[in-house]
Amino acid sequence: MINQKNRKRLLITSIILVILVCLEGFQATSMSASTIRVACVGDSITYGYGYPAELQTLLGTSYSVENFGYSGRTAMSTGDKPYVNEKNFQDSLNYLPDIVVIMFGTNDSKVQNWVSKEEFKKQYKELVQSYTQLKSKPVVYLNTPATPFYVDGKTEGPMEFNIQKDMVHEAAEAVRELGKELGLQVIDINDITKNHPEWFRIDGIHPNADGAKAIANMVYDAIKK
Repeated sequence: MINQKNRKRLLITSIILVILVCLEGFQATSMSASTIRVACVGDSITYGYGYPAELQTLLGTSYSVENFGYSGRTAMSTGDKPYVNEKNFQDSLNYLPDIVVIMFGTNDSKVQNWVSKEEFKKQYKELVQSYTQLKSKPVVYLNTPATPFYVDGKTEGPMEFNIQKDMVHEAAEAVRELGKELGLQVIDINDITKNHPEWFRIDGIHPNADGAKAIANMVYDAIKK
């Protein structure tokens, strides 16, 4: 039988264990609450080619960088594959980020999608405002689309994946204008990549490891400025 003295010891031990468990939970919650949530939104240049992973490494453990990119998607809802129709879009909103980095325009430039710079800017603005109006009140950065490059000796007309070079540059200009209108910082990926074809894969559209690092470094500099 357990005597009165041992009963007291067991009770005290149990209370201490409960307190320790509660403290652990509180510490974990506090650490989670203090982590800065970063949502990377965009097409395949965001989704599958490394820049969000590189950004996480640069920012460190006090940030949590989530990749909500989706290959082939457009900012325009009238495009062939609108980002707003995808679960990734809703997931990025539900994440309630503290920081959002948005990068579209490459797929919007395709022959079957492009209408005009004005129409792109109008529809892109609607997408951007989905994030600026979140209750988490995130800081939103707009990346201009990367400069595309012709390959295999081609110098004019549609590029790989039906992308139009001139329209990509128009999209970049629209993003710059939109940033001014909405008071958002623009990270000019289009400008920084324009003289660096070596940062891209053989298709001339998607960045390689060096390109992903260059993009991540630009985003990092903007966030930490």
